[in-house]
Amino acid sequence: MAHLGKNLLIGLAAGVAGTAAMDAYWMGLAKIKPEWVQSEGEPATQKVARRALRKAGVKSPSQQTRRVGGKTVHWSYGGSWGLVAGASRAAGAPITWGGGQLFGAGLWALGDLWMLYKMDLSKHPSEYPAEVHATALGAHLAYGLAVWATMKGLGGMTGSRRRKLRRAA
Repeated sequence: MAHLGKNLLIGLAAGVAGTAAMDAYWMGLAKIKPEWVQSEGEPATQKVARRALRKAGVKSPSQQTRRVGGKTVHWSYGGSWGLVAGASRAAGAPITWGGGQLFGAGLWALGDLWMLYKMDLSKHPSEYPAEVHATALGAHLAYGLAVWATMKGLGGMTGSRRRKLRRAA
């Protein structure tokens, strides 16, 4: 079994890279098909942040606070799934290219289609047009691809390459 701590750090970096890739996907899509990116109402991540803030005693969080909270939820969620990928690598099940895509698609199905609906953060999946699902799936495939690429890149580093990176920093 590979070193757990090292793989969790690699996984965390991969989750952050995946979240950044997902954000880049949405920004790129907004430039070519803005009508596919515009959402109705408050994003689910901001709803989660608002709920958490209310439980913490903040009765009416400002729009800016909800926006920052939503980003925090988004990046924390993406990073935590990276930790899961790192734990899987430590257990001897590294993510391959295809596995990264399946990982992203699974997170789309679990998170976007099932969890958001069950947490009353979105409508039933059947109430959204196909392009909403396709664009969300695309974002999660970008996440999975970036997770795989980061884990492959960081996980394949030899001792000499790591030393070079430390000296460069």
